[in-house]
Amino acid sequence: MYRLILVVLLLTVLYFLLRQMFRGFKTPIQAGRKKSAAQAQDEEQDQMIEDPVCHIFVPKRIAVVETIEGREYCFCSQECSVKFRSEHPI
Repeated sequence: MYRLILVVLLLTVLYFLLRQMFRGFKTPIQAGRKKSAAQAQDEEQDQMIEDPVCHIFVPKRIAVVETIEGREYCFCSQECSVKFRSEHPI
């Protein structure tokens, strides 16, 4: 009876070890690592921004960014920027 329990226990341990090996070992240092400044900036640039004129979502990386009255607006194109300025004169 003890042999059966021991074999089941060893097989269970072997199963978990093999599962970890195939998934890849993730150490607490890798899992909890902070993002670098470049990675954070890339994620910010990939953020989707809604155009206030045509309501299309565009990545901030390719958006036309303009500061109007101290507020930053992101547009999908220069045409939307011009249209927004004509509708909202300073």
